[in-house]
Amino acid sequence: MSDRVRIQAIFYNNPDQYPPIINSTRLLARSSFEVEILCREDGEHWEVTYPPGTCLQRIDTRSGNSWQEYWGFVRRVFREADKQAALFVGHDMHGLLPARLLASRFGRPLVYHCHDYADCSAQLPLGSRLVRTFQYYFARTADLVIVPDAERGAFMARELKLKKLPLVVANAPLSHSRGSGEALLSALVARGYSFERIVFRQGRIGEGHAIEATLRSIPYWVSKDWGFVVMGYSEANYLERLSALARTLGVERQFAILPPVEYDQVKDFTPGADLGHALYEPIHVNNIHITTASNKIMEYMAAGLPVMVSDRPALRALVERYGCGITADEGDPQSIALAVNSVLGDPARTQQMGAAGRRAFEQVFCYERQFAPALEVFRALSARP
Repeated sequence: MSDRVRIQAIFYNNPDQYPPIINSTRLLARSSFEVEILCREDGEHWEVTYPPGTCLQRIDTRSGNSWQEYWGFVRRVFREADKQAALFVGHDMHGLLPARLLASRFGRPLVYHCHDYADCSAQLPLGSRLVRTFQYYFARTADLVIVPDAERGAFMARELKLKKLPLVVANAPLSHSRGSGEALLSALVARGYSFERIVFRQGRIGEGHAIEATLRSIPYWVSKDWGFVVMGYSEANYLERLSALARTLGVERQFAILPPVEYDQVKDFTPGADLGHALYEPIHVNNIHITTASNKIMEYMAAGLPVMVSDRPALRALVERYGCGITADEGDPQSIALAVNSVLGDPARTQQMGAAGRRAFEQVFCYERQFAPALEVFRALSARP
């Protein structure tokens, strides 16, 4: 008989694309937990290595109607519910609802791990608005609420009337996450690109990430041999829009788009760059309160890259405290160009900032350190009679 403690986690999305779910599962497995993730089948399977003992139940409920699809997912979750689970974890508000119901049904503790928060001002479809209403009442009943950023946690605590501030766990990689960077350079050469210095943005590529403003900044860069490289998930029409803008600006030879890679391969690309792009436009609450919620900021620091972040108080405080980067106005191409030129034009400064970021990652932000307090709570909750 296994002496491992069972946890059932519920996520209405694909965990392969969520580093904190992957990394928390790995650390839980190291600590004698057996995790089953009931998640949504979206047709995209990435070669993520989950630890032994982890089970993914990918629930295919694609019906053409988002509301029917969600309730089909909830019904399947109830059929797959494990009454032997020591606790239930709800990821984001669509996972919180069934996790709360199951925790109540079986008399088990509840953990709410919120990655992307839907606040009361967010424009949502009718069904999601109803789920958000349940979040308002259910979040405050959780035994533990985990968020990736302190400012976001304080905002949630006020809006949801939580009994105490959530536990902050930065969305950072594990401590061994460091590669050579050769994969990035090889991918660019294969596409006919050769850059002297590289500004790199990996992760989701879409609206709100100041990519258009960065393209508009390229004519102000000191060198035409520097390149802006984006790599990650996106919509084809958005990528075509970016390419068209680059052609209009005459900078198409300084702009490269790479396809997404699975999570564990990202570390083999990032160190090949010279500056990590992490600008966010304040289009919603998650972009405003993004400081330690941004996987890419933490991954750039882990790789020893200086980071370029938006000029907002919490982000400015991060790079100033650890000496790991520079700020720019994400809506101003000349401000972005000034930041790029000041870092890439000074190799010694680039190296110094990168080393400081790597040191901060190792001493403060690696996921083993960040998740340790949560792990202690998991142990205590699962030991309840």
